[in-house]
Amino acid sequence: MRILIRADASPTIGSGHIARCLTLARVLRKHGSHVAFACRRLPGHRLDVLRDEGFETFALPDFYPGEDPQQAIESMLPWQADIDALGTLLAGHAEFDWIIVDHYGLDHHWQTAARRWAPRIAAVDDLATRRYSVDLLLNQNLSGLSENYAPLLPDGCRTLLGPRFAMLREEFNCPAIEIKAKARQVLVNFGGFDAAMQTHHAMLALVDFPELEVDFVAGADNPAWAQMQALAETRPHWRLHSFVSDFHRRMAEADLFIGAGGGTSWERAALGLPTICIAVSNNQQVNGEVMAAAGAHVFMGASEQVSVEQLRDAIGFVAGNHYLRQSLAERSRQLVDGCGALRVAAAMAGAVLKLRPATLDDAPLLLDGMSASLRNPQHLLLIAEADDGPVGVLRYDLRGLEAEVSLSLLDQRIGLGWGRALLARGELFVRAHWPQLTAIRARVLPDNRASLKVFRDAGFSQNACALTKVLKEHRT
Repeated sequence: MRILIRADASPTIGSGHIARCLTLARVLRKHGSHVAFACRRLPGHRLDVLRDEGFETFALPDFYPGEDPQQAIESMLPWQADIDALGTLLAGHAEFDWIIVDHYGLDHHWQTAARRWAPRIAAVDDLATRRYSVDLLLNQNLSGLSENYAPLLPDGCRTLLGPRFAMLREEFNCPAIEIKAKARQVLVNFGGFDAAMQTHHAMLALVDFPELEVDFVAGADNPAWAQMQALAETRPHWRLHSFVSDFHRRMAEADLFIGAGGGTSWERAALGLPTICIAVSNNQQVNGEVMAAAGAHVFMGASEQVSVEQLRDAIGFVAGNHYLRQSLAERSRQLVDGCGALRVAAAMAGAVLKLRPATLDDAPLLLDGMSASLRNPQHLLLIAEADDGPVGVLRYDLRGLEAEVSLSLLDQRIGLGWGRALLARGELFVRAHWPQLTAIRARVLPDNRASLKVFRDAGFSQNACALTKVLKEHRT
């Protein structure tokens, strides 16, 4: 696949949009896709980081006529100017299979216009506050509810909602950290820019805890850098970092995290890292509240409403309460498993999944007894393949004007959403192969909830119940 990602970073926007898209881009590239980024040259852009990782980049202007440089993060961009600038950069380039847009300032107008470069558009969102013209919508937050998006999405749009789809780096698919009886190590991070200066705020709250070893990861562009340096120099148990390359290791070694409510929330949840969370932007408020209601972290509220004294009290309470930290770890681990980026990649690759009739050369992929179906015109065996290799096998058995379908996935593809893609692509194939078909049926054991969900998600309806009473065991 060829994929273009449209996202920005700046002190106002933050770096989270680029960070989560970069995680997805790495997964997509690992699976054989070509991924490019289109980003504006705003202060703090990440174009150089993306290029250093080997991604193709397109640099958009830092200013459009009539734009307010101080506008809020949720404000709309001049979408036509952005489209025009992107069109100039993409002239002469091959079409993309998908365009992913992760931007609060670009709505259905931009998405509709962008279809000139790709037949499929995906949006990564947190807000549900505007109309969308997309084929796939991802909101990885607990606050992303289907009823909020229903009036905003076009017919046929697929939604990926909730932390099951949180796009985390591969290292976060890991065991939980140990919750120690006493908290000793604290990690503080409020994102790549921290325009609200919450790292400095946390420093002031931590002054009275000399028994805690604290790492502050703030970024050299932090507006309170000089004040933080002065505080850290007088405390040997504090370490101030402008950048760390081993953030995952530091998280895994920490007993308590103090930070914002952005994408790092799901990294902390995957590790089971007890957290005191403060929202540094409006879009973090609702998810912070919902995660707190789920018992996954301690949420203090919006940054402007949290005093140094309140944060100091919260630190003392959480650090000194082993059972609370244990509960926070267990509840947060229930929300996310670290495989979200793989599921998003599967949803995108599934839309362009290739199917072909099986041959004798595919015998290693076929279940026992399937090979005989290759010679039976009433049976159809299909091999599903993505850019990085085979995904699974579909079998259709013709019975009058109906066909019965069964599917099997390769072990490494299970649990990532490929089954739905196989059934959707298979339906197109079998309808063309047997145009007389009036229905496709499937048999699923009643206790196989995962398979039942796959078929329901693919549009199958469960309208019968088969009952069996075993009279005696058959022995050979």
